[in-house]
Amino acid sequence: MIRFIEVLNATTFNPRLERTAIPRFTLGEVWINEKYVISIKEAKGYQNLLEEGLLPPHLDANHQFSIVTTHNGEISESHTVVGAPDAVAAKLSHDRKQLLKG
Repeated sequence: MIRFIEVLNATTFNPRLERTAIPRFTLGEVWINEKYVISIKEAKGYQNLLEEGLLPPHLDANHQFSIVTTHNGEISESHTVVGAPDAVAAKLSHDRKQLLKG
């Protein structure tokens, strides 16, 4: 399993005043099993959120975001993680096999 920093949507919605909700995002940690990843794509809207200052302030303006979709039999989940799609893919596909010396 590989550790990523995930962007979590912590916006609270009031059913009567949904249009007045202020978006709020936090960062968290997610461990993703590379065996269950089915797709990685760019999270386009998150760059705009970063430029508007809606994401946590300790993120750099050059950060990129990806959506990693996993499927483990019956459940599909999508995680928005910090990192460009190619960097995330490289981290997930890193060959972890090691030749044993004996």
